[in-house]
Amino acid sequence: MALLLTALLLLGGQSTALAQAWASEDRLITIGVLTITSKEEAQARWNPTADFLSDRIDGTRFEIRPLYLQEVARAVRQNELHFVHLQPLQFVQLRADYGLEALATRVVNGAGSPSNRFGSAIVRLSDREEIQDLADLQGAIVAGVAPNALGAWILGMAEIERAGLSIEADILPLYVGLPMSNVLGAVAAGRADAGIVRADVLTREIEAGRYGPETFTVLNRISEPGYPHPLSTRLMPQWPLAATSRAEEPLREQVRATLLTMPANSAPMQAANLAGWSEPVDYSDLQTLADRWLTPPVSVVDWLRAHWWVVPVALSAVLSLLLWQQWRARQLLARREREHRAALTAMHEAVVTLDGEGRIQFLNPSAERLLPEGCDAATAMGQRLTDVFALMLRHDNHDFSLVGMLEQLATRQWMEYAVILAHGHPRRVLNLTVARMDSAGEPTRRLVVSMMDITELDETSRQLAYRATHDELTGLLTRRHFLEKIRGLLHPDDATRSIEEGILLWLDLDHFRLVNEGGSHRMGDELVRRLAGYLRVVLPANTPVGRVGGDEFGIFLRGADAGSWPERILQAIRDFRLDGEGRALRTSASIGVRPLAAGGNYNAETVIEEAESACVTAQKLGGNRLVIFEESGAERSLRQSDFAELNRLKQAVEQDRFVLHAQEIHAIGAAETVGVRLEVLLRLADEAGNLGSPAPLIELAERFNFMPQIDRWVVRRALEGLRAHRTDTGEPPARLTINLSGQSMQDGELIGFVREELQRNEIDPTWLCFEITETAAISNFDQAAELIASLRDVGCLVALDDFGGGLISFEFLRRLKPDIVKIDGKLVSDLEHDPVAAVIVESIHEVARVMGARTVGEWVETPATLAQLETIGVDFAQGYLLHRPEPLIARLALEQRALAD
Repeated sequence: MALLLTALLLLGGQSTALAQAWASEDRLITIGVLTITSKEEAQARWNPTADFLSDRIDGTRFEIRPLYLQEVARAVRQNELHFVHLQPLQFVQLRADYGLEALATRVVNGAGSPSNRFGSAIVRLSDREEIQDLADLQGAIVAGVAPNALGAWILGMAEIERAGLSIEADILPLYVGLPMSNVLGAVAAGRADAGIVRADVLTREIEAGRYGPETFTVLNRISEPGYPHPLSTRLMPQWPLAATSRAEEPLREQVRATLLTMPANSAPMQAANLAGWSEPVDYSDLQTLADRWLTPPVSVVDWLRAHWWVVPVALSAVLSLLLWQQWRARQLLARREREHRAALTAMHEAVVTLDGEGRIQFLNPSAERLLPEGCDAATAMGQRLTDVFALMLRHDNHDFSLVGMLEQLATRQWMEYAVILAHGHPRRVLNLTVARMDSAGEPTRRLVVSMMDITELDETSRQLAYRATHDELTGLLTRRHFLEKIRGLLHPDDATRSIEEGILLWLDLDHFRLVNEGGSHRMGDELVRRLAGYLRVVLPANTPVGRVGGDEFGIFLRGADAGSWPERILQAIRDFRLDGEGRALRTSASIGVRPLAAGGNYNAETVIEEAESACVTAQKLGGNRLVIFEESGAERSLRQSDFAELNRLKQAVEQDRFVLHAQEIHAIGAAETVGVRLEVLLRLADEAGNLGSPAPLIELAERFNFMPQIDRWVVRRALEGLRAHRTDTGEPPARLTINLSGQSMQDGELIGFVREELQRNEIDPTWLCFEITETAAISNFDQAAELIASLRDVGCLVALDDFGGGLISFEFLRRLKPDIVKIDGKLVSDLEHDPVAAVIVESIHEVARVMGARTVGEWVETPATLAQLETIGVDFAQGYLLHRPEPLIARLALEQRALAD
């Protein structure tokens, strides 16, 4: 029978100990033990006590079940234990509801004096003399083990509350966890103003030499007869071993007697670190403390027994609510569907709703008007969108792909397309927007498609774009657009495509002033208009022709046979005749010819000036002729040299042979700054790696409009350096100032490039300041003002460089509103010997200060100059006296290490 019971228990998942107890016909007795450490440690500590009781009480086998705080209460409520060893306050709480009976109170060693009571010490560092008593802890940080530490912490809190403080409002708790010595560590380290520990723990830590006798001062110190430790609170009985209702009276008496007679030096006592067990002390005084600090546990089963009627009422209410919500949701959905359809119907735009496969579910009246002839709304329902509407992508005239649209919407909430509605005449240009009516990432169930007819808007935009690039009278290219066209032909974006052989013509009508004065301006305009049309007929198709003046035309011809065209054009103009106002008007022209060799390197502005110069020569020679611009040997040699240098410049950018250096901008006087500020400087490495000044090549780059590419290279590399050397916390190693050329101010795509690089490198815009020179600002004032405003919108600072060295007035400075004004270095270097320079510098600083801008003095090379800048009040200084330029990346790495340390 015993073997059968053993097998059944093992199959039911019971413990090995339980199976052994039944197999040996011994009764299994369970002792629950509250643990505040690990369960393994508690098991090892109390198993010897269980073995001792098993040996002394016949027919029983005791087992230990370690439990955490909430598990103790649950095990007692569910009557799983025979005995329980628990904290005094929890014992008092559970005794009232579950009839626990204290059999014995444990006795612990302390300073050579065993005690079955314990108390708490509230300590502070001895040098914190501003805390004299518990009332001084108002607003203080008080350390403890944990909020659910039912012994020392609650005793301390009760004593502080008796001192007149509110625990919730006046004390800031700091919980440091076990062991309790952590509390003393937090106080000693200054993390807490005071700490609450068991009094015996304080004594033990001092006796172990971890702290000196004078390290801590015990607040509210009291003494209790027979208690050997420094004390701040009343004493509380030690932990009891209690019997539950499951343990019958004889077993209780046997366990009580066995514990009280257990030898002090026995193995169970040593393992449990006890001095012995005493008769149970009186725990009744703890009831008030438990009522104040502990929330009485409420069993769900007990509550349900008392309130059984709540369950059917609640279930009925929940069911009724669910039914009502279902009915209301259906009504709401139906109403929303009606409102939705009404709103879509009233929209001026064409709106179509689709299911997840692109089939039409609804069309509003505007969408119905776009249906092809012979198709009505009823016919369109249920068909795919592209089967009803003949849509083509506007940019390439390919068919619009419904499948491609659905694939893109699988990961996006909405998409937008420019399409052409191919059926019907005339064809319509539509702005098609499709949006999911469910969340991205979920299966697509419903889509709404909006088709806005932008045919008229598109036509208007094309007309405006045409008028912006074409002369209103003649329909030829404007002077500006003709120049851009020539620039693009001479400097193709595709580096692999070389320049074709060709000629540039500058054509000026002879005696055109006489036509206006002798006839009328209307006749002059008609002559220009008719001649422009005549030239378009005479010249090869797609030949760039521009009206570059009132009676002046520019023509660019490409190809090996281009050289034959000047004579043909001249003769065609001689043959041209304008009939009107009863007479025939003939004209002639002076033509300047600028031949362009294949593969050559030319500046668009220069060759136009040369062609115009040859045209002027033709006019001086009497007109009605052409003159070919002849380049001198010196000019040809210079152009070839420029071409070689420009190629070197392009290679330097492509091969990353530019090197970034940096010079520090020092705060002086009372100026405040955050971190290091560096101005980014450019150096050029030759093929051997030797560094030199890039000034000659920069001058060449400005002549050939190549500076925007160099500026972009600098911005890109500087931001990559910042990204690579920022700290782990995201702080910048330095804040950088980057120079922009005057040509970059005319680069309409610069701001977009800066914004993209900031996002790509995850750089805070406030780490950057962009410099523009005073000369560039006055030469391109409108562009400079727009650039400064755009950079500020991005979040960057803007500095005006070399101020005071040009012609810009304080009025322009007021309108530009830079964040930083860099005073011209020549003015700064003259401070020592020129009192006028000092007055100018002081005026610049004062105006900048009123504007809210900071000032920087450049070219600081002597201590006397630096002292004068400080006297004036200039915020920053820069120059060889303070810092010589060094490689940027090396300096950023140095600052990164300094921040990390």
